[in-house]
Amino acid sequence: MAAQQDAGWYNDPTGRYTNRYWDGVQWTDSVNSGGANSVDPVPSGEVLAPPAPGTAARVAAAPAQPAAINVSAQSGRGGGGGSSMGLIIGALAVVVVALIVVVIVANNNDSGDEPTDTTEAPVQTDPPAETEPPADGDGG
Repeated sequence: MAAQQDAGWYNDPTGRYTNRYWDGVQWTDSVNSGGANSVDPVPSGEVLAPPAPGTAARVAAAPAQPAAINVSAQSGRGGGGGSSMGLIIGALAVVVVALIVVVIVANNNDSGDEPTDTTEAPVQTDPPAETEPPADGDGG
């Protein structure tokens, strides 16, 4: 059986970051690139070999053992994308709600739900013509 390696920062076996923390038994979610600590789950189903003896990394900005790392920190794959994505989704939601309101208002104005008075009394513009009374009988 191979000797177990001491806990510490080693080269990230996934290759996604510069370093990943080995807790003495397994790889953790704690990663480091360019001096910035972050969290990146170990790929599920992927078997990662333990670090080779004598390969501990010198990580200047990383603590000896990762403490509570901000889980909301970016994973190092683009940086800052989470907050701008939230803003984009929020703006799209506002636009969709505004469009729905416009459609509802437009349909209410044209819906015909409000009764309208379409029966109007005839308007007489000329005075009635004078008529002569009918003649009595057959002329006699």
